[in-house]
Amino acid sequence: MMILKDPKLVFIKTKKTAGTSIEIALSSHLNEGDFATPFNKEEERQRPGKQYIVRRSMQILRDRADGAVQARYPHNGIEVVNTYLADFAEGCTSFCVERNPWDKAVSAFYFWMHQRGTEINDPNTLFAQFCRTRLKFFSDFHLYSRDGEISVDRVLQYEQLDRELGSFLRQRGLGDVDLGGRRWNSTTRKTRKFDVFYGENWDSENVELVANVFSQEISAFGYDTPSSASATGQDAVN
Repeated sequence: MMILKDPKLVFIKTKKTAGTSIEIALSSHLNEGDFATPFNKEEERQRPGKQYIVRRSMQILRDRADGAVQARYPHNGIEVVNTYLADFAEGCTSFCVERNPWDKAVSAFYFWMHQRGTEINDPNTLFAQFCRTRLKFFSDFHLYSRDGEISVDRVLQYEQLDRELGSFLRQRGLGDVDLGGRRWNSTTRKTRKFDVFYGENWDSENVELVANVFSQEISAFGYDTPSSASATGQDAVN
């Protein structure tokens, strides 16, 4: 999560949607009095001199939430902002990024396996198990909605991220912010072939497993199963 009082932006960080890359890019505009959640040590090196702002942000949220939320958690939603950080976010435009669920599920699977050092010797079976047990943690609709209705001002689409983010930020005077094609945490995915996980004709049970987990996202944005060529569009990388 990041709140920039000038140029008045609230960024809600959803999972597997280049959120770290966006926050690193925006950190050049992170100043005293703004709010930002922490990165890991390697990522923090990409925004030198900003760590004191992060530490202060964490202390403020700890004090205000009094244990009701995890202050260091990078994926707190818009309700946390509205409840505990309304003065920081006053007059701000809020935004986040969402991603095609069937593509996001595969990326999340590789990320999960990599984090745990699990060898992927049977990708179809392991993916099905992951979808049944862990994929729910990667559904983020609740982060940017309330009572089933989207409550942030803008949801950008990962498949056209460079294009949409660039346009969105230029409108707010941030033409100098550019992802430059860089995606942090994007090197764990080993294949872009969907048939390994969904079948050659998209007839695997995994298709429905993903649809059930991301039913709200699919309803809100009209997502359909992607082809290998269209899943990432021209802009997104892993």
